[in-house]
Amino acid sequence: MSRPRSPGTGWIRGAGVGLLLVSAVPGAAWPQVQSPEALRTMEEAARQYREVHSLCADFEQVIQVRLLGRTVESAGRVCQRRPNLFSMRFTDPEGDLVVSDGEHFWVYYPSLNEDQVMRYAAALSPGRYDFFREFLEDPGVKYGARSEGMEPVGDRECRIVTLTPLGPAAYRRAKLWIDSEAFLIRQLEVHQENGTVRTLTLSNLDLSPSLGDDTFTFEAPEGARVVTPPVGAGG
Repeated sequence: MSRPRSPGTGWIRGAGVGLLLVSAVPGAAWPQVQSPEALRTMEEAARQYREVHSLCADFEQVIQVRLLGRTVESAGRVCQRRPNLFSMRFTDPEGDLVVSDGEHFWVYYPSLNEDQVMRYAAALSPGRYDFFREFLEDPGVKYGARSEGMEPVGDRECRIVTLTPLGPAAYRRAKLWIDSEAFLIRQLEVHQENGTVRTLTLSNLDLSPSLGDDTFTFEAPEGARVVTPPVGAGG
């Protein structure tokens, strides 16, 4: 059975199916019980992240759009090279992508509109699309962390950590499944203010991938209109 075609397989969509909204929402209150164990888990995951120069993983994504009563599935491969190169290329829907070349984030969804490319200044939103940076830089500063026990993801036992923003943020809360041995993100679940829930599951993680420069480059197709929204505008 084929997956439902999605009007929003990237991180941000105006219909409310994006992971990280452009406009920040007020941060939630500090969790009643802040877990030292959860903070240690996040700090160790952050340390591991700092030591990894590049990585790639296959992903499967499920978006529950509660306002529309719809579930959308997609898949592809995500890669990152520190400090600021990022690539999320979809195989389903084939051709959709989000790419950071270090200067701009390029967002292109030909499954929705093959004639339009969105371009954002990377420096103004370093964690906007790159969830590795969003959740693994400055743990304990951007959010409060709370332990939620253990649970396997595939064949890997993971520590579950719930994150609550301490200030303006693009999500209401997030849940991360952190590999209990390798301290890598195996799964994440992001809850938006509008009720949309996005779950991203990673597999086949490669911490020393062979990546050409073309992984992190993008050229708008001939005839496509490149749109650069003003700072703070929706995308």
